[in-house]
Amino acid sequence: MYEKDENIKMRQSYVSKEGTKYEDLVIKLLMSDSYIKQNAIICKGAKGEKSKKILLEEGISIDTELLKIEYNSNNISCSFLLDNDIIVYSKRKGAIVCVISVKKSFRERGGETAYWMMKKKESNKPYKYILVIPDNDNELFKPNKPQKRHKWRSILTAEMDGVFVIKQDEDIEYQEPFFKVGKCHLINFIRDQI
Repeated sequence: MYEKDENIKMRQSYVSKEGTKYEDLVIKLLMSDSYIKQNAIICKGAKGEKSKKILLEEGISIDTELLKIEYNSNNISCSFLLDNDIIVYSKRKGAIVCVISVKKSFRERGGETAYWMMKKKESNKPYKYILVIPDNDNELFKPNKPQKRHKWRSILTAEMDGVFVIKQDEDIEYQEPFFKVGKCHLINFIRDQI
């Protein structure tokens, strides 16, 4: 029993580290654009429900209440943080303009991300909410059949403000409404928001 628990903890630790590396890659990609670098602050989101503020840079912080989703149904009244791996704050607008959910691996997480988007819509949050994923297993995008849509691609593109597939080592490009493959599409989307 102990060995199984240790294996699970080791796997979770590995997955967490890989997710953090991919978040860092997305931040680095966005900050490589001079317009974004000059006009926005790109930072990691709040990681815990108890977080009250996120320090963006010296003198600029945001209240995590902006990232919370309220529940008031079936005798449940509470709030939880939206999945907010990366925050994009526009210096020009003085506001959060985009929250990015970063998923290194996909599996069941499509439902989680679509769910958060539906709750965000109900809460009338003013920023965009997007998914960025490397799609290593080609679950959303098959390069040899780019227009082929499976269940999660259909659901996510119907619900999200944008789904972006960013492969670390590849420069494949493809686009359709709300679904884009390639680094330039994410950069252009963020530029438009700020």
